[in-house]
Amino acid sequence: MKRKLLAGALMAICLSVAAYGTVAYFTAEDTAQNVITAGNIQISLEETAIPSDGGDPVPFEDVTGVMPGAEVSKIVQVENTGDNTAFVRIRLEKEILLADGVEGEPDAGLVTMDINTQHWTEQEGYYYYNKPLAAGETTEPLFTAVSFSKDMGDLYQNSQAAITAYAGATQADNNGESALQAAGWPAE
Repeated sequence: MKRKLLAGALMAICLSVAAYGTVAYFTAEDTAQNVITAGNIQISLEETAIPSDGGDPVPFEDVTGVMPGAEVSKIVQVENTGDNTAFVRIRLEKEILLADGVEGEPDAGLVTMDINTQHWTEQEGYYYYNKPLAAGETTEPLFTAVSFSKDMGDLYQNSQAAITAYAGATQADNNGESALQAAGWPAE
């Protein structure tokens, strides 16, 4: 009888271990892959001019034969070509290159632009657009004309005035209340 009880107990233990092992192997796995694609910020710096005979703006081309006291049409704007709203800023560099063999120190202050202070704010050498620029929109012009002072003397004969514009953009969403407060500006 003890042998039967011992055999029954051993059989019960074996069945319990076998059942426990079977339960341990009843598992399942699954994988969910979620793809989150980041948006983008892209801009295009546009330089156009009004032709001398009037009409619609055309792409800006270098101008020659400019005399002191003249004004040249040059329109500088930024278009948001990306998918997201962006803050925009522009930095300008002005340089006068004297003709070969001419000695002297040129005054870049004799070349001025009609800066649009209604839609742009200057701070620390940059002009910040006053509102976020939605995808597909274009800023108001930073300036529309370049003026050459009538005080330019013989030193400036055959010289070249170069105005270089550098534009940058950063995301507007979750990035401050204005372009002046935004972070993440690209190094230019």
